[in-house]
Amino acid sequence: MDVRVKRFLEGHDVSHTRDQGWTNLANGKLLATAATAGFVVMVTADKNIRHEQNLAALPLAVLELDLPRNRFRDIAPLASRLLAAVEHKRRFAFVSIKPEGTVECLAERVRAG
Repeated sequence: MDVRVKRFLEGHDVSHTRDQGWTNLANGKLLATAATAGFVVMVTADKNIRHEQNLAALPLAVLELDLPRNRFRDIAPLASRLLAAVEHKRRFAFVSIKPEGTVECLAERVRAG
């Protein structure tokens, strides 16, 4: 993910995997490590993560950018959708933003009580 995407998440504390020294971690280990470190959302362009992970059991919310290419110029038009999708983190474990800007929310979290 291009580090410039951080600017689209104004008002949120954002860190890149490079900032954390986690570039060599695979998805499962990365999710667990990020959750243990206190992160609540992971933004990814990996379209396989939904098939490789148990969405209902994710330790943090995953926001997938389901784009044909992971380039900043392809992500930039979706900036407002990205910020809005982060707000779904409390209700859904997995949110996907499509190239045309539609948002797909999966793995609704069960509320205790």
